[in-house]
Amino acid sequence: MKKNISFYAWHILVCITFMLLPYAFTSTGSIFNLPNLSYNGHDRIYFLIYFLLLLFFYFNYYCLIPRFYFSNKMVSYFGIIIVFLLFFLWISTHFDNPERNFLDFGKRMPFHNKMPHSFPPHFDKRGGGPPTQYSHTVLVYLIGVISSLLFAINNRLRKVEKEKMQSELSFLKAQINPHFLFNTLNSIYALAIKKSDKTADAVVQLSELMRYIITNANDDVISLDKEINYINNFVELQKTRLGNTVLTDYKVEGNQYGKCITPLILISFIENAFKHGVNPNQNSEIKIHINIGEKILSLFVSNNKVKPNSSENGIGLQNTIERLNHLYPDTHDLIINDKPETYSVTLKIKVGC
Repeated sequence: MKKNISFYAWHILVCITFMLLPYAFTSTGSIFNLPNLSYNGHDRIYFLIYFLLLLFFYFNYYCLIPRFYFSNKMVSYFGIIIVFLLFFLWISTHFDNPERNFLDFGKRMPFHNKMPHSFPPHFDKRGGGPPTQYSHTVLVYLIGVISSLLFAINNRLRKVEKEKMQSELSFLKAQINPHFLFNTLNSIYALAIKKSDKTADAVVQLSELMRYIITNANDDVISLDKEINYINNFVELQKTRLGNTVLTDYKVEGNQYGKCITPLILISFIENAFKHGVNPNQNSEIKIHINIGEKILSLFVSNNKVKPNSSENGIGLQNTIERLNHLYPDTHDLIINDKPETYSVTLKIKVGC
């Protein structure tokens, strides 16, 4: 709502400034004189012309450009532009001297007592529509046409860029979900091979994870408490699979309610720790600390490097970094410490709704 109010207020301010523009730097020597619409005919003419030019600016922006220019109907578009230009030249001449042919630039009507006794400096006292008056009208008209084109093209480029970004994000999410599901199914398969009693619990936990992915993962934002619950299920599933082979230090502190976050933006860092930080033949320790402040969530994840390929980042992790750059360009801080023996990630991200 605030954005809409500022948008309309800005347009109103620009329109008022434009309407008052011809009355700045008047011939009387003062910097600005308010238009005298009651007694000054030239003020009325200028007010009418500028008002019509203002209407044409919005008509061109919202109607002509989308319908003709962006539809590659260039001949029709510029033909309409020329017709409107002739219309404004006719207006600028007709209301001051209806007897003059506005297309006859060379003709000069004899000056007689019917003509006004006072003229602005740009009016030729020998005729109603000299080239200098036309130059002013044409200049303002062309500025309006070019500026409306530039604004429309800029907005169209921004819209295309936004749509491109949304497509990229959808593609990244599509990569993350199958990648995570593949790893999780491998974990349950390992439990089933061992005929572990925890297999049934793992299936239930997986069903909770899948319900979240199917129901919420495609949303732009989601309640933080749902995302934390998703992480809880994931960590519990990993504990069930790994048993006592890894020491997991998992803590969540702070109020997780009434806050929002992008779905699946945290899980890849946690998944990466379990992927590269667990080996039954070595001492494995994983730390996952989530601290939730009023507006900022801090995530710290660390693990020992226990695999030869642990320095390689997975698809999910790379995609998450790209999503962070897209969705939180100025509202996140990511620090990755890749040391010979340990790997840690510290992420601070805005979580206000």
